[in-house]
Amino acid sequence: MSGFTVRQTVNTVNRMFGLPTCSRNFPADFKKQRPCLNYHIGQCMGVCRGEVSPEAYAEAVADAVRFIKSGGDHTVSVLQQRMEAAANRLDFELAAKLRDRIAAIRSAGEKQDIMDAVTADTDVIAALRANDSTVISVLIYRGGRLYDQNTFTLSGDLLSEQPLDEFLPQYYSAKSGNDLPKTILLEEMPAEPELLSQMLAERAGHAVSIEKPVRGTRARLVLKAKQNAVEKLSMHSNRTGRELQASEELGRLLGLKKTPVRIESYDISNLASADMVAGMVVFENGRPLKAAYRKFSIKTLVGQNDYAAMQEVIQRRFGEYFKAQDETDPVKKATNAFAVLPDLILLDGGQTHVAAIAPILAEMHLDIPLFGMVKNDKHRTRAIATNGGEISVREKQAAFHLLTRIQDEVHRFSITYMKAKHKKSSFTLTLTAVPGIGEKKAQKILLTFKTKEQLIAATPQELAKAAGVGIETGNALWQHIQENI
Repeated sequence: MSGFTVRQTVNTVNRMFGLPTCSRNFPADFKKQRPCLNYHIGQCMGVCRGEVSPEAYAEAVADAVRFIKSGGDHTVSVLQQRMEAAANRLDFELAAKLRDRIAAIRSAGEKQDIMDAVTADTDVIAALRANDSTVISVLIYRGGRLYDQNTFTLSGDLLSEQPLDEFLPQYYSAKSGNDLPKTILLEEMPAEPELLSQMLAERAGHAVSIEKPVRGTRARLVLKAKQNAVEKLSMHSNRTGRELQASEELGRLLGLKKTPVRIESYDISNLASADMVAGMVVFENGRPLKAAYRKFSIKTLVGQNDYAAMQEVIQRRFGEYFKAQDETDPVKKATNAFAVLPDLILLDGGQTHVAAIAPILAEMHLDIPLFGMVKNDKHRTRAIATNGGEISVREKQAAFHLLTRIQDEVHRFSITYMKAKHKKSSFTLTLTAVPGIGEKKAQKILLTFKTKEQLIAATPQELAKAAGVGIETGNALWQHIQENI
């Protein structure tokens, strides 16, 4: 039996019989501190209170050892006799404790009976791929109990886009007979399950079924194996398990060849067709990469046209990518957010946005997955749009939360830029009302005094110097600012 299984059994027995698992030293630490949470939730008898007799504690330990050695049926029989004896001598407190202990053992036994039917001689395998690493988790059940578990961390160049297609034959090549399970549960079916099943059956001497469960206890076992892989990879990559699971789940949901590491998202923002802008946000490994965010002022349009504006932004962004490839300075190239291609592009919009942008990428010979984020009437992500329709994301919780976060962030970033630009253009129009101040001189003033507070606090001399005008015009500017801004 593996060390993992031993620890799991010990933890279960400790909870079942109320044995302490803290680091306190008894009897020296009796009544020195209040009982911990385990006591209050009924998972510890509270030895630290100093009210449990040595005989009662010794009996609980003996019951736990008996359960491990002889199983639940024999332990229940012994406890039943002691409970009846306690009741006969009117020690109802002890009888109640023994009754609860019996109930806990029977409950565990009922759960184990279900597991026995599902997991007899079963291997459960799941994989998670991110960046240049793949983690494969294997849970091994024998006789209806978790016998062992293993995780394998492999570099990306050792496996193809479908890691289990290569892993399964190699993993089972050294096994035969009783080492081979009767059932293998997988998250995704391999390319040729019948061929693999036949090969394993010949080595095992019995049929080997390869299955992909979609619901029930078996599906939960696969999810458990998946979670093991997520936790292992999160330790390896300095990312939380939720972040890794979300990116991997999103990649599978969209049918991508690999998990998207770098995601770029775009949104158009405007106020009554004025100050039309766009925001580009970048998520890397499930987290915002704010150093790579970029703003775009729409230059080629007069009037409101979100589709044409998005086309302009995409052309300019990837035009900068091709320019960056000719950069000879390695430092400049490494710090240029446009020099890297994303693994996935998400537009804030539906199928029509995707249809407007797809030809732009094709003309540039860029093979980048492109999707739209469709919102409901409460501005929440409800689906992913493609040229062929929509993909629901509600049932994929981790991916859904990642998409919602991306959509909220790109909307926030673009609308913040639009408001700032609109405020600046409003100030420009206000300053040009002063005789002798045109748009260029107004912009010079705003470049010098970048906030409303700085503008109001500026002296006539400072305003005249910034605009390059005489003191009379400076005085007129100061008067106008005090009265109108």
